[in-house]
Amino acid sequence: MSVHTRKDGQVFVKYYITLPDGKRKEKRDYFGTGLDAEKKAHDRNDELKAAGQISDYQRQPQAAALPFFEDLTAEYLKSKANDLPKTSIQNMWYKLKSIILPELGHLAVNQITPHRLDLYVRKRLKTPVIKLMGNKNKKRVPVKNEDNTAKTISKTTVHRELSDIIAILNWSVRRKYITKNPVAGYKKPKRDDAIIRPPSSEEIKAILTHAKPHLKRALLINYYTGLRPGNAELHHLQWYDIDWQGNTILVRSALKGGPVKRSVALHPALLKFLKEWNQEDENNTHPYIIYWKGKPVNTLKTSFATAKRNARIKRRIRPYDFRHAAITQMILNGDLKAASEIAGHSSVQMTIKQYEHITSEIKRQTVEAIEEIDI
Repeated sequence: MSVHTRKDGQVFVKYYITLPDGKRKEKRDYFGTGLDAEKKAHDRNDELKAAGQISDYQRQPQAAALPFFEDLTAEYLKSKANDLPKTSIQNMWYKLKSIILPELGHLAVNQITPHRLDLYVRKRLKTPVIKLMGNKNKKRVPVKNEDNTAKTISKTTVHRELSDIIAILNWSVRRKYITKNPVAGYKKPKRDDAIIRPPSSEEIKAILTHAKPHLKRALLINYYTGLRPGNAELHHLQWYDIDWQGNTILVRSALKGGPVKRSVALHPALLKFLKEWNQEDENNTHPYIIYWKGKPVNTLKTSFATAKRNARIKRRIRPYDFRHAAITQMILNGDLKAASEIAGHSSVQMTIKQYEHITSEIKRQTVEAIEEIDI
């Protein structure tokens, strides 16, 4: 009895049974291809061994070869397909395929050691940041720092990449594809990302002034509702998501641990904009609120960068920071629990964690609200 793999990748268990006439006959149980098939084959092998289906002359089970990291990655992404938004899977696959797998994918699990991750970190921290320039024939252009030196990959980016690597290995242990995580407890580099101050009202006005119509719609909705920008929530909004009688908009939430869907009240200013846009779109054959050439937008990076540049804003601001601006104002001027629900967070604790610098300001204001005693 033993586990084998054919040239086409089919995994099978070979064993023998005793026929009524006393002769031995070879049997094979097939389990398909991939890591799941290997696991099922070894489980079957153990089952046969426990049942006594083994004798002295039968071949003993071969030691299972350790899987390669790229194989574990493929199975990990398959398992997450139903748990994460399609865009999250695509982004994760792009990062793995273009960055992580070329460095680690060809290694067997036991070859991914702390020393190997040290080499990975050193190489990544020396990697220059590249941006694509041009409309048709895009060119790869190095990004410069303010002092004109080459900008390199940040420790925060490398921290995230290592988190993905370790998450895949931990998942593989839980699925029993491997017995242990060879880099468990590995110390990742400290993050170096600074908190980005939300855009001021002047910056918001300047960007909106130079924004194309589809970008303007996206940013205004983003600002007045606190929706997550991107395909997960904002980009795929449709006109039937709006309740004109109740003045609310239905949001199909990103899978971030919060509610599957939530209803967000419409700010009077946004309601006015929506009614104007709805009239503009009355002859459209598609239902999307934010669109480009009749199709829902997939990204706002290029149009946002152009509007920001034309607005002569040089500091770092992202479309996501329009969401931050909205939630920040909700927290400071409203109710923390309500702000958390509108933001689609899984709990108030998550809001506090994400906006710790804002909640500190709330505490200061709360203390200052104590009536002063005149003595």
